[in-house]
Amino acid sequence: MSDIVRVEDEYYVRASSALADDRTRVLKYGDTFAVFNRYGDIEPLGTSRFGLFHAETRYLSRFTLRLNQKQPLLLSSTIREDNAFLSVDLTNVDTSLNGDAELSRGTVHLFRLQFLRGAACYQYFRLLNYGLQRVTVSLLLQFDADFADIFEVRGTKRARKGDRLPDRAEGVQEGPAVSSRLPRARAAIRAPRNRRVRDHDAQ
Repeated sequence: MSDIVRVEDEYYVRASSALADDRTRVLKYGDTFAVFNRYGDIEPLGTSRFGLFHAETRYLSRFTLRLNQKQPLLLSSTIREDNAFLSVDLTNVDTSLNGDAELSRGTVHLFRLQFLRGAACYQYFRLLNYGLQRVTVSLLLQFDADFADIFEVRGTKRARKGDRLPDRAEGVQEGPAVSSRLPRARAAIRAPRNRRVRDHDAQ
């Protein structure tokens, strides 16, 4: 059963889900700020105030991470005192691997570091395998952008909204076509080059 239920254009979370935890983590840098849940995710739930904002516009209304198609278990979630970064420690839930083997809960540690610079949000992921066997795991990142202004996020209804332009394959999502100045959200993923895999690294 899914933790998230969609009703028309709104998303809601089941009360029994870990996502029902409404405690937030907030980062701020200049005119940019981000509101995450404790997992470091931006979830599109109901009239959610989660998001990545710049100059009073929400550029990311969803940014979620799944480990082997499932939400990982939360170990810890901390914002440094000077608001420089958010660090989150996660681990895997019990998972079936190709229907033949089980990846036991707590085998893979996932470290997630997030910080803001300029008008961008940067995320770093590190996977460590503490099992005795090498394993193959997947990371799923999902993102979306609604380009709502801060008043819409707080519940104000706009009499006029633009039409969302088609998403572009290279990962750019363009904003509504109302103003001649279009807001854009871009996601880029980079992996370390020529990195040696240690025995305890996940593969």
